[in-house]
Amino acid sequence: MVTAAKRIALLTACVLAAACRNDPANLTELERARAGPLEVVLLSSREAIRHGTDDFVIEFRSSPGGALVDVGAVKGSASMPMAGTPMLGSIDIARTSVPGRYQARSDLGMAGTWRMTIEWRGSPEAGSVTLSRSVQ
Repeated sequence: MVTAAKRIALLTACVLAAACRNDPANLTELERARAGPLEVVLLSSREAIRHGTDDFVIEFRSSPGGALVDVGAVKGSASMPMAGTPMLGSIDIARTSVPGRYQARSDLGMAGTWRMTIEWRGSPEAGSVTLSRSVQ
């Protein structure tokens, strides 16, 4: 039987684990791409993005300087080139409380090389980048 104290301890541990996973100090840079005056940085708590559902962070940084830049609304898409019809995946992107840092959740059906397109509308201007990522 699980007591109330054990439930609270388990809930606290889960909340702390989630907070550490999204802490930039605990994230690994997976890729960086330049788009005009911005660098788009893909970060994860692991060494790679995993197939199925996975979470990661996207940061927009000024170049030069590296300061975080709020780029407004951001959306993502994913596809895996295949003979015939490409496999499609999804990337949902939401703002965080830190301007310029966005939380992403992907749903990619299988391991392999995925083409991820990140688009934004806002400061300093609208833009997009396409990244090719090996997904495990």
